[in-house]
Amino acid sequence: MSREKLTKQVITAAGKHPYLLALVLCLFLDPFFFGSLGNIPNNALTLESFMVLGAAAFFGYRRYRAGAMDKVRLGIFLAAAAGADYFALKLYSQSEVKGLWYLAGGCVLLLILYYFADVKKFTRQMNSLLIIGLGFMMKLHYILVTSVYTRQHDVHEFGGESGHAAYMEYLLFNHSLPDFDPRERWQFVHPPLHHAISALWIHIHEDILQAGHNQARESLQMLTLFYAMCIIISAYKILRHFGLEGKALYIPLMIVSFHPAFIMFSGSINNDVLSVALSMGAVVSTLKWKEDPTLKNILKIALCVGLAMMTKVAAATVAPPIAMVFLVVFIKNFKEKGKALFGQFCAFGALCIPLGLWFGIRNLIKWKIPLTYVSEMSKDSLQYIGDKPFTERVTDFSAKQFASPFEQWARQDDAGVITGYNEYNPLVTLLKNSLFGEYINEGRFDRPYTVVFAYMLFWLNVAIVAAAVILMIYWCIKKHDMKHFFIAAFHLSLMVTFYKSSADYPFTCTMNFRYITPTVITGALFLGIAMAEDKRKIFSKAMTAAGSAFTLLTVLVFAALR
Repeated sequence: MSREKLTKQVITAAGKHPYLLALVLCLFLDPFFFGSLGNIPNNALTLESFMVLGAAAFFGYRRYRAGAMDKVRLGIFLAAAAGADYFALKLYSQSEVKGLWYLAGGCVLLLILYYFADVKKFTRQMNSLLIIGLGFMMKLHYILVTSVYTRQHDVHEFGGESGHAAYMEYLLFNHSLPDFDPRERWQFVHPPLHHAISALWIHIHEDILQAGHNQARESLQMLTLFYAMCIIISAYKILRHFGLEGKALYIPLMIVSFHPAFIMFSGSINNDVLSVALSMGAVVSTLKWKEDPTLKNILKIALCVGLAMMTKVAAATVAPPIAMVFLVVFIKNFKEKGKALFGQFCAFGALCIPLGLWFGIRNLIKWKIPLTYVSEMSKDSLQYIGDKPFTERVTDFSAKQFASPFEQWARQDDAGVITGYNEYNPLVTLLKNSLFGEYINEGRFDRPYTVVFAYMLFWLNVAIVAAAVILMIYWCIKKHDMKHFFIAAFHLSLMVTFYKSSADYPFTCTMNFRYITPTVITGALFLGIAMAEDKRKIFSKAMTAAGSAFTLLTVLVFAALR
């Protein structure tokens, strides 16, 4: 088979079934790692070595058949490959940073595949696959060097009585929903989709595959890695829906694919990442429905929204902008398709509402829990910031808040002395934890110069975010296009909900970027639109430099993270 035909087959398969291929890839890699470097089976390294040699033999033979090599050169190539593989294995076994070996090896493999592909004929597709693939390797590296207890949110511990981990195990052991008021246990009030899937995942690994207790739970990160990749795939679909090509496509895709928020998402085993993955699926489906308002397309939206809310009720933030699109399309096509569209809306509600609200209605009937119930923390918590008026919090941009790019938390020593301060400005907090979360600070790096990279990444991110917001407003005013308004409305819905939550629940942990990670995609989209429309190429060149620097700095910081 020629290089062109082989490349076309790969591109076609990736284009038709990208989410399925991402799942297959994660399932394929799962038994090699079970979510952690510490869980690598003894024979996995030998198998990987044979796979590398097999790949070298395959490509060498193809070059030989194509006439690019004679038998002597082929022999030398295979001998060199075997020698390199042997010495690499020896160096790997002696290395203290084995995660970097997998990161480097995966990136090299991707570059080799890219080299042998027909890039000239499939430039956009191959460049996009390379960007997404390299971003995947960063996420895989992250989960391999972190545990299911590292930088998690409300997970607590397996074998415990509260938190997401306990919720998963309750479903695993009892095979039923909680038969008590879920408010009695922290995080049990969440809808069960993510926790049920996770419980099934653990059951398959531990009870069927006999992977072991620790391996079964650590391997949950392979599942969340798949969810994170679904988000990136949806982002690519959105960028392409707006017709972005060349650098106007690649730079936004790089920012999204390598964004620290999605790297951290890949290893986060709570319900946030699946909720966002399904919400972005709803956005993609809505854009398709707007162009082709069929029953099939609207049911895809209903399924995504319903399942997103069955994962986390807060996913309902995607509903208002979708409703806006429904209303505009209905008004514009009322005379010709009004009856058919009304029927579609009824079908949408019949599927979406039961999926999204059945668990909340169950809790309302059995335990009088409001549909919008949110677990509240005690005002005695050290991170309580309600003593500072909300208007003061959102308008205070004092210099002390920018002394560090990392999120600040007050600490109490053994003598009861409180040091430091809690982040209180929602915007400043977002700018910090969008890159480093709650738990990354100076102490997470062995080398001081990595902290310098973190500072550079922070201020570069500030500039990119500011440009994205300004351009979003500008292009919505200039274009007067419903799809632009839809994306901006989604962004606005997320931000309004975030600020309201920050006002209603005044704790530092409430102001976390994980609640609004889709804004990375909405912002990157408008950066790409501006690059595509930039006739003088001044902004395009500036964004190319900024996006490339953002990607490089992210790699330097997260590859050095411990």
